[in-house]
Amino acid sequence: MQVGVQLPQLGERASRDLVIRHALAAEEAGFDALWVNDHVMFPREWRSPYPYAPDGEVPPRTYVDHSIIEPLAELTFVAGVTSTIGLGTSVLVLNYRSAAYTAKLIASIDHLAGGRFVLGAGMGWAREEMEVLGQPTNRRGDRFEANVRVIRALLDEEWVDGLETEFHTVDGWTARPLPPRHVPIWIGGDSEQQMRRIGELGDGWLAHAGYISRAEEAMAPAREAAERAGRDPAALRIGMNNDGILAEGRLEQAAERLHTARDSGVNHAIIGLHPRQIEDAPDLAQRFASDYLAELQAE
Repeated sequence: MQVGVQLPQLGERASRDLVIRHALAAEEAGFDALWVNDHVMFPREWRSPYPYAPDGEVPPRTYVDHSIIEPLAELTFVAGVTSTIGLGTSVLVLNYRSAAYTAKLIASIDHLAGGRFVLGAGMGWAREEMEVLGQPTNRRGDRFEANVRVIRALLDEEWVDGLETEFHTVDGWTARPLPPRHVPIWIGGDSEQQMRRIGELGDGWLAHAGYISRAEEAMAPAREAAERAGRDPAALRIGMNNDGILAEGRLEQAAERLHTARDSGVNHAIIGLHPRQIEDAPDLAQRFASDYLAELQAE
């Protein structure tokens, strides 16, 4: 199993120096990838219900100091200070941005990084953030699917001709320089429609940690959709976000959670950072790697 770790991104303590130190520490320690989340800006108060909390309240860890580094900007920066470790989004909200411009940014990042980018993609839950970014909030699922189709085509094809979605026309355009290899798209979400999209369009599923003990079981609808679409269902991978936390006194617990994830079919587990221990993240990553990483990656 591959093991990735989040980058410092939230809060005013996510400084340039800390991002560099953590990225280099994770690469040296042998982690497989560095991951970022996605918000562009924060409101004083959220109106949209948070889909991953029973009460719908947005947890404070989601908006530490109301400050976040834009994810693609951070990965571009980190690509320049690292050389081998993977770079991924968990997830990038496609409905926040133009699909064609997003494809161009990803192609450029992967070109400069030498083929290390993984696009974890989601449709987003914060309608007010879409509004302030000038993006439509209706038909989020349809728009997301169309965005995936446009991004996939622009990343894969030298020239895109005759691509029509309900929301896009791409005819006679290129996003060169293209990535040096196929950029994987792992789709987040667990609705019936998202599982269909994973099977038809994606390279994998980026699940949340609620599926830690039943990932492969929950992946079945996506594999069935892939087979119906004439794709290889066994080729789809399973990633899992926030699968344990790097925190003092909790490293063994994080390792145990990763073992559970591996046993349930997860191919790439992402360890989160504790918002109140973010400055210790480089040291904690190295300690976790020293004690647990090789065993997890060998299985």
